[in-house]
Amino acid sequence: MYKVRAQNLLAQHAHEETPERVFADLVDRDDPAFPEITQALVDFAFELGDPEAVDDGIVKAAIRIGRARHDRHQQGEVLPPHTGLMPRRETDPRAVVYYIRRGAMVKIGTTVDLRGRMATLLPEEVLAIEPGDQKLEAQRHQTFRALRVPGQREWFYAGREIQDHIRQVLAQHGPPPEDLPTLQPGNGMLNT
Repeated sequence: MYKVRAQNLLAQHAHEETPERVFADLVDRDDPAFPEITQALVDFAFELGDPEAVDDGIVKAAIRIGRARHDRHQQGEVLPPHTGLMPRRETDPRAVVYYIRRGAMVKIGTTVDLRGRMATLLPEEVLAIEPGDQKLEAQRHQTFRALRVPGQREWFYAGREIQDHIRQVLAQHGPPPEDLPTLQPGNGMLNT
């Protein structure tokens, strides 16, 4: 079942650069461990050398691994910046740490495809970006851990410390590109 879905999804999304987007459609997006499960699926596909090798057993294993990673994180265990088998993003000079806003929360993440990531996340606002990799992202998460939203790994309350940091990032690196995909404030419409 999953193998056929994975093959169909890969064919539909062949033009997309990020396998996370494709594999995300194989699992429940409401699962609290969704990001970890999706990463585990990508790791399996990379290790096998064939995204089409994803079958029921691999999806079930990825769900177990993703949930275990999520549970360890929830229990306060600090996971290494990259626990998977995919090549580390810090080797890519395009890697950036981004700060986006939805409501009163700020997500701190990293990507090598900023435009694609924003199209997936559709924030209300892209607050700032700075050159950086998963190590820097992990440092930022550690710095602002007191503001972390319970049950979330990369979402933080927009406390004064984060706001001050974002101002520093803007002063050092300038504003993010204005043409990144976002939701228009107030009406929930895509701003492209």
